[in-house]
Amino acid sequence: MDAHSTDHPLQPHQIALLAIFLLTYEDLHSKNLDPIFLLYIQRMLLDEVSELTQPKSARELRDVLSAAPKCDEGDAKTLISGFKTFRLENTDKMIKFFSGLPVLYHGIEGPDSIFGLRSIFGFYCRRCYSSFSKLSFSGVTQLHEDFQLWMDGKPNHAYKPIHKDELNSTHSHLYQTQGDRQNWAQPEPYASWIKGQTIGDETLAKENLRFFFEQRFHEGNDSGVRQLGLLNMVRHHYVHEEYSAGRKLLSEAINVSRTSGDKITLQQCISLLRRFPSVDQRPPLNDIQPNLNPLDILYDVKKLIDETNEQPLSASFLKITESMGVFDHWCDSKMSTTMESDQWAQHAVQAIAWNIIGCEDLGDLSADVIVALTFAGSPDNNRLTAILNTAYRRARQGNYDNALAILLNPVVWKGLILPDYKLWAQEVWQILALRATRRGQGRLYQEFLLPRQPPGERNARHYVYTPRPRSVPVGKISDSLHEALRLRECEASGIMTEQLLKSLWHAEFLFQIHHYRIAVILLADAGLQLGLTESSQKMIEDIMPQLATGNDIETRAFAAFTLARCILASGPSLPGLQQAAYWLVIAENDYVTLQIYRSAMDVQYLLAVVYNTMGAEQERDASAQRFQTTQDLAQNLEVTVFDEEAGAILDIVSQLGLLELVNL
Repeated sequence: MDAHSTDHPLQPHQIALLAIFLLTYEDLHSKNLDPIFLLYIQRMLLDEVSELTQPKSARELRDVLSAAPKCDEGDAKTLISGFKTFRLENTDKMIKFFSGLPVLYHGIEGPDSIFGLRSIFGFYCRRCYSSFSKLSFSGVTQLHEDFQLWMDGKPNHAYKPIHKDELNSTHSHLYQTQGDRQNWAQPEPYASWIKGQTIGDETLAKENLRFFFEQRFHEGNDSGVRQLGLLNMVRHHYVHEEYSAGRKLLSEAINVSRTSGDKITLQQCISLLRRFPSVDQRPPLNDIQPNLNPLDILYDVKKLIDETNEQPLSASFLKITESMGVFDHWCDSKMSTTMESDQWAQHAVQAIAWNIIGCEDLGDLSADVIVALTFAGSPDNNRLTAILNTAYRRARQGNYDNALAILLNPVVWKGLILPDYKLWAQEVWQILALRATRRGQGRLYQEFLLPRQPPGERNARHYVYTPRPRSVPVGKISDSLHEALRLRECEASGIMTEQLLKSLWHAEFLFQIHHYRIAVILLADAGLQLGLTESSQKMIEDIMPQLATGNDIETRAFAAFTLARCILASGPSLPGLQQAAYWLVIAENDYVTLQIYRSAMDVQYLLAVVYNTMGAEQERDASAQRFQTTQDLAQNLEVTVFDEEAGAILDIVSQLGLLELVNL
C-alpha cells in the first residue's frame, strides 16, 4: 500500500535519486553520454521513482550504476564517480543542493519533455522540492543526519512510521498542510495480520487486522472499508473451521456491505456464506452474477462430487466450464480482485474430477500443468493441492517411498503457511497410515500412528474395518460398499446383494466409476458364493478391460483374483486352470507391489493349488515357497509396534512445524 497522496515525507534514497537526475540531465546537451548508457539510467530511475518495490540502499545504487553498459566511455565514468563521492557533508550543502533542483524543470514544458508537468520524472522532482520547502531547520537537520547514516549503510529513523500528534509535535515542518497533520493508513499492521495468520497467532492477527482497517484512508469521516476487515476476519474463522464465530461476523459484514453500497464485497460475503457447512439440507449452489468470483463457482464442484448430494459428475464439469467463462470475463473486465494464480484453480479441480470418473491420465495431466507452470515455494495453494493429490495417488499404487519423497522435498514444504502446513502434515500421515494398514500392522497403526496424528480430517474407514460414526452422513455408495467388505471378511457378503445393487445403480447414475467397478466386483464375489458362476464371471470380464491399464492396481488385483475363482468354479478343465493361473499371477504381483500381504497369501495359496492340479510341480513349489515367505513377513509386521522410518518422518514433520513458527 502506497502512502497517502497528500503525505510525502522525504527519505534518504530520494535525495540520492535526485542527485542522479542532476548528474545526468543538468546540461545534458554538453555531455557525451552513450545512448545505451542513458537508456539504462532512465530505466533504472523509472523503476525507483515508481516505488513499486522496496527502495535500494546506497550501496545497491552504486552497484547498479557501476553495472551500466558503456560506463567507461565519455562522461559516464565522471557521472558514476560523481555519485560515489556525493555526500552533502552539512545542512548548508543540502539546502544548496535542493536550491539547484529547479534547474531540471524550470521553464521546460511540452508533452515530449522529460521533466514536463505531466512527466513522472518532472512530477517526482517537483514533489520532492515541495516537500523539502516545507521543512523547518530542525527537519532539515534530522533529514541530513538520516541521509548520512543511510549513505554509510547504518540504521536511521527516516523509514520508520511517524505518529503525528499535535500535542507532541517534533516541529519538523515550517508549514504544515492539512494532510501533514493527519495520521494516514500504513501497511505495517496488515503485514502483522498476515504474519499472525501464517503462524496461527490469533491474538496478533485479530488485533492488527482491526487496527489496520481503523486507520484513516481518505479525507472522509467514514473509512468505507469496515466490511473488508469483517470479511477478512470471517475468512480467518472459516480457514480454522470456527464456523459459529464466522457466521456471526458474516451477517454483520453483509449488513455493512449493503449499507456502504459495496457490491463486490457483498457478493463475496454471500458466496462465503454458501461455503459454510449446511445443517440438515443440501448446500446451496451459486448462480452466475456480475460480481461472482470464479473460485466460488469452482467450490460448488466440491458440493457436487459429494455422493450424499446425489448429483452426477456432468454437473461438476458444467460448473468447471462456468468458472472458466467467468474467469475470462473477469480478466477482460480487469477486475482488481483477480490474481494470476487463480487460473490454475480450475486445473486442480479438473484433476480431481477426471480421477473420479476413471480418467486418471487426464487427471495427472491437469496436475502436471499446475506443477510445471507455478513456482516452487510460492504461496499458491493450487500447487500444493496438486502435489498432495499426486503423492497420494502414487501411494495408492504402492509407490510409498516415491510419494513420501515428493512430500518431504524442501521445495514442497518451504514457506507454507500454517493452514497449508496442516494439510501437508496430514497427507504425510495418511500415506504412512495407508502403508501400515495395508501391511496388516494393526498395532503399529493403533499404538504408534494414531497418537501422532496431525490435526485434520480423517476417515478411518479408508484404512480399517470400523463401524460408521453416527455423526457422519450416510453415503449411498461408499458406506454400503464398506459394509459389504466387512461382511466379506466374515464370509457373509451374500446377504448384501440387494444393497450392492442399489450402490451399483447410484454409482452408475452419479458416474462414480471407481465405486462402480468395486461394486461390480463385490457383486460378482457375492454371486460366486450363491452359485451364480457364469453371471459373476461375465460381470468381471466386462469391466476387466477398464482395469487392464493399471491406473488402479488394487482394484485390478481384486478383480483378477475374483475372476480366477469364477473360472475355477466353472470346472477343472486344463484351459480353465491355465487361464485362472494367468489372472492369479497378475493378482499376486499387484498385491505384493501394494504390500497387502494377507491378500497376497490367499492368492499364492490358491495359485499353488492350481499348479498342483495342473501337475506343474516346479511352479507349485515356487508358489508355496513364496506363500511361506509372505506369511513370515506378515507375522513379523503384525507384532511390530514401532517403525523407525515412520518415526523419523513424523519427527521431521514436527520439527518443520516448529521451524515455521520460529522463523516467522
